[in-house]
Amino acid sequence: MMKNTLARFALAASLLAVPACADRSAPQIVAVPAMELDRPGNMTVTGTAVLEISPDCADLTMTIVGEGARPGQATTAVQKQQQELVEALKKIGVEGPDLKLSHLRLDPVYAQTSLGIQTQRITGYRTEVTVTATTKRFELVGPIMEAGANAGASSMSSQFRRSDLPALKKQVREMALKAAKEKAAQTAKTLGIELGRIVTVAEMPNGSMWGSAYFPQVANEAIARPSGGVLGGALQSLTLDVTIGFQLSTKA
Repeated sequence: MMKNTLARFALAASLLAVPACADRSAPQIVAVPAMELDRPGNMTVTGTAVLEISPDCADLTMTIVGEGARPGQATTAVQKQQQELVEALKKIGVEGPDLKLSHLRLDPVYAQTSLGIQTQRITGYRTEVTVTATTKRFELVGPIMEAGANAGASSMSSQFRRSDLPALKKQVREMALKAAKEKAAQTAKTLGIELGRIVTVAEMPNGSMWGSAYFPQVANEAIARPSGGVLGGALQSLTLDVTIGFQLSTKA
């Protein structure tokens, strides 16, 4: 009796399973909540702006060294050289805010043994003064360095920059935003959709000029050769990508 009951139960279960298997090939209908249907879609566009810039300003840094038995003597010696340098630069046309004292340092000089080992005995003092001369006339770079050498500068270096770089960055940002806006409008018109409100804005700067005020030294060295070119470095790209996310309108 029990075996017959189990057999009938198994047969009934298999019959009930057949329609379920047969329905797997039929289209599946998934219910979506109304709130999901009302949620607007999104569209993201990126606008890119590139502005080629060249340096319009040069900073020349010169270090002058003075030595003496006492701190005052070392300071007096370096001040004399500094004054000679300032007077020479004024004759060239570099003065006022274009001439800055950017560094002053005084260090003791220690005696050394015959083997070159430093001792604790002070034999004198060494003073360093760093002067930075700024000019927008690149033809003065050579004469400025010549004046530094005549004043006894122990080291000299030059860097080139763009004095209005912040304003140029604003210009590039406006160009990138405009490019992204125009791209979004064109895409929406072509696809026959309507843009909603802006939900995200992000920018991605490219190149070294966004993070540094000075032009790459490699470019400066390459242009400084007698082979030709413009002193101050080659053109550099000020590049910015701006990505804007729009909601799409839910209007039909």
